[in-house]
Amino acid sequence: MNELLSLDRRSMMTRMMLLVGASATGGFSTAALAKAATSGKSGLSKPNFLLLTALADTFVPRTDTPGAVDAGVPATFDALLFHWASPARRDELIGALTAVDRLAIEKRGKGFADLSSADRLALLLPYDVEALKVMPRPKDSKTFAMLQGPLYANPSYGKLKELLVILYYISEAALTHELVYEHTPGVWLPSIPVTSETRPTGGAGLF
Repeated sequence: MNELLSLDRRSMMTRMMLLVGASATGGFSTAALAKAATSGKSGLSKPNFLLLTALADTFVPRTDTPGAVDAGVPATFDALLFHWASPARRDELIGALTAVDRLAIEKRGKGFADLSSADRLALLLPYDVEALKVMPRPKDSKTFAMLQGPLYANPSYGKLKELLVILYYISEAALTHELVYEHTPGVWLPSIPVTSETRPTGGAGLF
């Protein structure tokens, strides 16, 4: 459901902190985030954590490579939300999460986490398309606003989805299964055959 155009890890980390509205990044590092994610303590309520897990699994399901749940994305998102996100952004992201649950109850009569994988995807696809429609920015928008990325019809949902996908792509699972790591690139090849086994190539720049 999502294509990432850039796999530069440093840029993704910067974008991630911007999305959570972090007013300060003191004490933040990938190691600190990993430690917080494996502490076993969840800031979200159990129903909301199950909802988050179902949503992350819908965005990046397990296929022939690990999915978001395998990569520990829900726990990492929870840690990021309660250790580094600003209170306002935390409320916004939780609101975007629970909005998906309300949609499921309204359309299917049960919570999103209680739906089958197929029903989750069928429910979320049209919602996703509408929420991620790119809206025109005001003509007087300043340069900084333009750097925030697209202005979506539903900005809160856009932030939530992007964060979950970023957290997947900076995980060990993605870096070892989705990407081919090449520490010292070889000769320049102007043309490389693309097959079903071809994966994006990452290098030292990812770290």
